[in-house]
Amino acid sequence: MLVEHLVEPEFLTEVVTSRRNFNDFLREFSRQSPRVVGKLQKFSKFRRKTLQVQGEEVNEDQQTMLIELLQFIEETCLVNRNSGIDGNLSFLENCINAHQQSPSHVFCLNEPAGQAVRGIDFIYSADLNDGIRSLPNQRLVQKSLDEMVQATADFLRLSSRITFVDPYFSHRPAMLNPMVKFIELCGANSPVESKEITILLKDRADVPSIQFLMNAITTHIDFNSTGIASLTLTSLIERDNGEALHNRYIISELGALHWGIGLDERNSEVNDDVVMLNDEIFSKRSEQYCELKAFDVKESVTLKF
Repeated sequence: MLVEHLVEPEFLTEVVTSRRNFNDFLREFSRQSPRVVGKLQKFSKFRRKTLQVQGEEVNEDQQTMLIELLQFIEETCLVNRNSGIDGNLSFLENCINAHQQSPSHVFCLNEPAGQAVRGIDFIYSADLNDGIRSLPNQRLVQKSLDEMVQATADFLRLSSRITFVDPYFSHRPAMLNPMVKFIELCGANSPVESKEITILLKDRADVPSIQFLMNAITTHIDFNSTGIASLTLTSLIERDNGEALHNRYIISELGALHWGIGLDERNSEVNDDVVMLNDEIFSKRSEQYCELKAFDVKESVTLKF
């Protein structure tokens, strides 16, 4: 449920020529939207290049909007891709090379490409006059493993730091098999290196130890070929009169998916509503689960690869 865009500096300078286009971009690349931006090079270099393209002759409002836009991208929707830029090639050619290394979805260019690229849609500066089309931020997913994989594959492979919140996770096949597959997806066709993965569950008497669950996961995965840097499994305790630990999420720096029923596999007749959280709720859940400001840790095990 993420759609990666490789964005040309000239495209961004056109975005800020209109306050409406600027607001459209902020809305459509917010965390409750599946649109994200891929980083082809160090963002400091991209920022410098974009500001140089804009030049100093534009009005102060456009300068301010561009600075705000670049900051927004870096803080909100930036995929930690580092495919590299070859200065001898055009931006389009660099995008194609990056896409061939690891699949992307949309190229945002100032001028029409003049050629089709398999698997890629295009947005051009001239299209901004019609507004940026909204993409669905929720999906009805059958609780079969294939459907769950299809719904999460891009979210997992494009994210760097991923937290699975599944209070009732256990070694039962219906829960273990999807989790193993999710972890594999984190590294499959990913442009992101050194991923950090955390699984959070509720401390319960009927669940084996954290180390037992870690062993159950790692016996199914060859981490040497995944690009995953670490895997952490943590059991949490609810605080008196505090937040209840019962909802299921997949949270990363790029957004959060809320699963209405859970992350376990069931028969294919059962559906789940998977929704991307808006910025306010994303921030709240990140504090609670990624920064652990709402729960106490009972037990934790980390493996580094």
